Amino acid sequence: MNIDFKYKKKEIDYVSGYIFKGRNYRCSYVRYNTLYRNPSLGTEKVEFYNFNPRGKTRASTLILHGLGSRNIKFLLWIGPHLASAGVNTTILILPGNYTRVDNNSVSGKNFLYPDINTMYQFWEHGVIDTLTTIDLLEQKKLWQNNNIIMGYCLGGMITTIVGSIDKRINHKLFMTTGGHLPKILHESPTTNFVRKMFDSGHEPSFYLNNKQYLYDIYKEQFPEVRKMSFSEIINNNDIHPLFKIDPIAYAHLLNMSEVTFIDAIFDTTLPFDSRKILYREMEGAKRRVLPISHVNWLPFEYILAKYILHKLNINDRKARKALLQGETLESPLEKDTIIGK
Repeated sequence: MNIDFKYKKKEIDYVSGYIFKGRNYRCSYVRYNTLYRNPSLGTEKVEFYNFNPRGKTRASTLILHGLGSRNIKFLLWIGPHLASAGVNTTILILPGNYTRVDNNSVSGKNFLYPDINTMYQFWEHGVIDTLTTIDLLEQKKLWQNNNIIMGYCLGGMITTIVGSIDKRINHKLFMTTGGHLPKILHESPTTNFVRKMFDSGHEPSFYLNNKQYLYDIYKEQFPEVRKMSFSEIINNNDIHPLFKIDPIAYAHLLNMSEVTFIDAIFDTTLPFDSRKILYREMEGAKRRVLPISHVNWLPFEYILAKYILHKLNINDRKARKALLQGETLESPLEKDTIIGK
């Protein structure tokens, strides 16, 4: 069973309007029709928030959030503060999450729903929306050569695949993420709904409900998968289909000099072995294990924003000070009226 991360590049038509602004930045809400060929109902519009510096733009960052909706409000804090420091900051809403939840579903659920076709649909869509968002930022001349993509949890998993496809990304920062989808499906608290489905008699294809079978097939096939090229991974019909959406299958394709991997000692959301195996595959990258949990670092976005500036080689005092400045939000209609593109 093959997966397809391709799309037809074209000039992207979009709508954009300023929703608020501060002294040093403006935030626009941008929407465009997805270029993914098979979007689920309710996910057809790509949405992102773009925080643009009012002064000189020195770098760009794209932030991919985690599964569900709760973490997004914390990550949105980063936008105005990085923009105030001169970094154009884009926060993409991934399909099936937050304001893009698909019809009759729950935020984030379908990335881990125990059906290969459903999972493939959402992983393909998430990867393609990320790539086309970079296309649009380039089109709008907002994507700088000095750039970074930060992926948290689900966002980090997608970043692994995107980073193995797209060479326009200078640095990849992974926050509290993991891989090995069999362990996530059968051990993570987040996927308790999956195990309840199995217990109630749900019988998916490809033995997704058979924990030991999946663990054994991964143990057997992973040594070969981690030697494969990108094309071999997505086209090979002998490996288990989960590998084609599993970040551990793509990690070896990354340039580790462009990678930072931050793991959380006290993470209970993702199984320890899930994080450990991806951490191991990132050998050669800058790796850090911090005394944090999966979510308790979120209120301390300042530390993450400061680290992003460091990776973008923006280390002057003025930029660091901008991260601490409070922002008084203004209506965009008070001084300038900006509607549309």
